[in-house]
Amino acid sequence: MDFFKRLFQKTPDQGAIDIGSSHVKLAVVEKKKSGPAELLYFAVAPTPPMTIKDGSILDAQTLGDTIAGLLRANNIQSQKFKLLSAVSGQQVVIRPIPMTKMKPEEVKQAIRFEAERYLPYPVADAYVTGEIISPDIGDGRQMEVLLIAVPNEILEAAREVIKMSDVEPAGIDLEPLALQRALRLFLSEEQYNGTVVLVNCGASFSSINIFSAGRLKHNRTISVAGNSFTKAIGQSLNVSFDEAEKIKKEKGVIKVDGGAEDVAPTTQKIFNLVEPVLKDFVTEVQRSIDYYRSRNKDESIDLVVLSGGTAAFKNIESYLSKEFGVECVVADPFSNLNLSKVKGMTSSELRELAPASMVVLGLALQ
Repeated sequence: MDFFKRLFQKTPDQGAIDIGSSHVKLAVVEKKKSGPAELLYFAVAPTPPMTIKDGSILDAQTLGDTIAGLLRANNIQSQKFKLLSAVSGQQVVIRPIPMTKMKPEEVKQAIRFEAERYLPYPVADAYVTGEIISPDIGDGRQMEVLLIAVPNEILEAAREVIKMSDVEPAGIDLEPLALQRALRLFLSEEQYNGTVVLVNCGASFSSINIFSAGRLKHNRTISVAGNSFTKAIGQSLNVSFDEAEKIKKEKGVIKVDGGAEDVAPTTQKIFNLVEPVLKDFVTEVQRSIDYYRSRNKDESIDLVVLSGGTAAFKNIESYLSKEFGVECVVADPFSNLNLSKVKGMTSSELRELAPASMVVLGLALQ
């Protein structure tokens, strides 16, 4: 997809930045004509408090300073560098819509008129585009188009953060498209060309993305996310958010019904606390799967991929596989990258961060 293609041009000195609610991640990947791509730089820093809320940037300057610090730590000269970032969240609309059959070049113009029916904000205040994803939806008169709309203020905020880091923006991409590119790093060709449900569970919100034959067909943002699990632990145990986060990471084990593995009493207690949130999470994902199946009756879901920090829960892929009746795997985008040139982090440290690194690595592959 050529989304925002006009906004940037690839240069040799281009990197990627993923500005999340929990962490800011920097990556530079060099593609090779033969053999695996090489990860040249990878760095992570905590997102400063009160700089992002519900995916919206509140303090561009502080975030810019954080990115500048990552660049300095990696000895990257900002004057000779460009950064590609991504946008996501509730206000970013990505949905398939029916449209009268027309030529691809005509869609760009007509989509703005169609978008008025689907957007919660004025079309004039957003970047709007579309791409044909199905040339015929069965009646011979209509086709299916993927509508993409991003409020201009979100785009400007994303650009402003990069400028505040004293780096030239390389452009802006969509988070789901970055996730799609990252899938190629660890899925087989057969898996990638099937129907894949990728659930990216971030800190403040999660995105449910369904790809079919290598194309984005469904995107939905939900509020059940990593912080939801942390808050459930904190409120029940009456501890701070930071302490609850630590308990989640150290004691977080998902118990699978019918499994033979026994868990310690403390671990069982933590599972009991997060289980209601986990059930809400499953319900929301299942809702998207059911909706997709209702619109694509000839397709079956081949694979579920879980990314983001919540994927660190032990056994969560087994739990989700049983709930959805489909194989589920934890994202591992580092598995087929050459990691030998990365300084300051060991391969094992990188692999621990793998599920939460899908967006930044997908951007780095642009």
